[in-house]
Amino acid sequence: MMPNGCGPSWIPRWLTWLFFGWFFEASCDKHDEGYQEGGDEIRRFECDWKFLQAMRRDVKRLTWYWRPVAWIVSIVFFVLVRMFGWLYFTRSKSTTQG
Repeated sequence: MMPNGCGPSWIPRWLTWLFFGWFFEASCDKHDEGYQEGGDEIRRFECDWKFLQAMRRDVKRLTWYWRPVAWIVSIVFFVLVRMFGWLYFTRSKSTTQG
């Protein structure tokens, strides 16, 4: 399964790209990969936390006047992922890697 970018798959990709995907798309794709790998609730929190940190790094690359808007978007997106991400996270019994 391929990452679908920012947002749930039922929202058209062009729409999510228009609002925030144009900037956070690589971070979103990496987060999707973590969700596909799956695990338990602790692993989901780790994926979400890494996602927030990746978006923070993305924000730092912006010109100073875009940073406040992008920071707000990243926080809102993180909160939404924490609230509704469980619907898309792959549950598995084993979370350890060889």
